[in-house]
Amino acid sequence: MFALFLPALIGALAAAMATFIGRALIALGVGFVTYKGIDLGIAVLKDFAISGVRGLPADALGLVGYLWLDKALSVVFSAVATSLAMRALGGSVKKLVAK
Repeated sequence: MFALFLPALIGALAAAMATFIGRALIALGVGFVTYKGIDLGIAVLKDFAISGVRGLPADALGLVGYLWLDKALSVVFSAVATSLAMRALGGSVKKLVAK
């Protein structure tokens, strides 16, 4: 019974790939994988920056806290991640809309 179900499933999936919904799901999958890769890279860079700040003397750490450098770094890394994710998804969305 499973042997009959598998070719039918593959045929249905192949037909769905040609539709708009299939292309949208593929674009979302590619965008998700791209976003996760970007997120991993940003996390590594953020950990590197935080480890660099942790090595500062106590007076410098006080100044860093006073200037809210931790929040500024978080905003910058979030903006970079969002920008890269939008660029990655932007091409996929344009391909879906324009025929």
